[in-house]
Amino acid sequence: MSKRRKALITLATLVGTFLAALDATVVGTAMPTVIGDLGGLPLYPWVFASYLVSATVTGPVFGKLSDTYGRKPIYLTGIFLFLLGSVLAGTSESMAALIFYRTLQGLGAGAVQPVAVTIVGDIFELETRARVQGLFGAVWGISAVVGPALGGLITDLASWRWVFYVNLPFGLAAAVLLALTLTESFERRPRRPDYLGTSLLTGGLVAVLFALLGDVPPGWTLALALGGAATLALFVLVERRAADPVVPPDLFAERLFAVAILGNLAVGGVLFGVSVYVPLFVQGALAGTAVTAGAVVAPVSIGWPVGSVVGGRLLLRSGYRLTLLLGGVFMAAGGGLLLPVGRETPLLYIVVAVFVVGLGLGFTSTSYLVAVQNAVPWRRRGAATSSVVFFRTIGGSIGVAVMGALLSASLGARYADAVGRAAGGDEGLARLLANPNALLQPALRDRIPADSYAELAGALAGALSPAFYVIFALGLASLAAATLFPAGSAKSLVHTEKADE
Repeated sequence: MSKRRKALITLATLVGTFLAALDATVVGTAMPTVIGDLGGLPLYPWVFASYLVSATVTGPVFGKLSDTYGRKPIYLTGIFLFLLGSVLAGTSESMAALIFYRTLQGLGAGAVQPVAVTIVGDIFELETRARVQGLFGAVWGISAVVGPALGGLITDLASWRWVFYVNLPFGLAAAVLLALTLTESFERRPRRPDYLGTSLLTGGLVAVLFALLGDVPPGWTLALALGGAATLALFVLVERRAADPVVPPDLFAERLFAVAILGNLAVGGVLFGVSVYVPLFVQGALAGTAVTAGAVVAPVSIGWPVGSVVGGRLLLRSGYRLTLLLGGVFMAAGGGLLLPVGRETPLLYIVVAVFVVGLGLGFTSTSYLVAVQNAVPWRRRGAATSSVVFFRTIGGSIGVAVMGALLSASLGARYADAVGRAAGGDEGLARLLANPNALLQPALRDRIPADSYAELAGALAGALSPAFYVIFALGLASLAAATLFPAGSAKSLVHTEKADE
């Protein structure tokens, strides 16, 4: 395959991945306008949860399907579902309809994200695969920064409906480009669809993720968590006996794969934790704007590709373990730098800490992904790659949920006491200050006296401290996982046909 064709295929997969990643964040700033137009405020969280859950739980399924029917048809199916959901979401006349169409979007994203990474793993050799895979990490970082600002800009200049319609031309271009450039030839083996395993995996994960998201009535949280855990335990038992399991259990018996899964749980927690709670700190505790918060987190999308490129070269010379150890050191160091931040912390200090975390993510995530792709045959690469992406997302979801629970527990009484001191008996001011969201909205924040704001911002800064300790702990966990990774050069850990017999 020519370099030009490889470049065009990579461009097509990057565009699709960017759209899928962007839609996880771009809707946020448009939602106040959507609520004003459609109503349905109690359903607000489900607009986000429906997309996240459907994209997460279907990733392993589409990864397995790509091993069976080829990458190209599954990727194009994912693009079609994503664009169909986008167009329908733009035509929504109720919140219920919007949630349903967002679920359809998520189904498409569940195919696009892991299969795009797998396609790149197929067409590039080991020497260039690591550098190219780093681009996908940068895409995720950029989408986290660009999404909120782009959503607000489109909503202000056009309409919230164009937040969804804008996906259409770019998605179609990606689909056409891939259809014209990617050709596949492989032996199609007869396979028996694992319907029971797919149903159990989907049902169990939906229940657990909804419990973790915390957007369900309190009485349902425990029931969903226990029911989901039981369903996933049954899934493990079923997969051990399935003729062609959707997630091959024997992969987890391989040390390389098992360590990669553990490492990606930690990587996901660090990535999502920094993306969610550092902007909250900057905007709420340091009186920043959404633009300021995005600019402070932007160094993640700079450090990530730098770490990926350097790490890609290093792993070819010294093996995966050294690269993973360096990534763990950087993530732990960046998390450690976040521990002492407070209201007097300069923004530049936070930028440096976030950049160091980004370096660690680049070294670590790319090395794990390339190691797994090289260690399995083509017919299992889709399932293996989607599992890595899947567990990174699960780690992020669990990490953010834990950090959110710690924030809520720490903020409650602390913030109430701060409101009492800041209001000084003024009932009108107390009502304004009662909702912590006032600290995040410049229009409301400007109405708060400076002394009162300082009191409340200090309470928020203190309540966010446990989240930063969790990020630091996850960085240490990533470092610990790296010590367990098999030693040896990158080429010594490459799959060979003889090993597959």
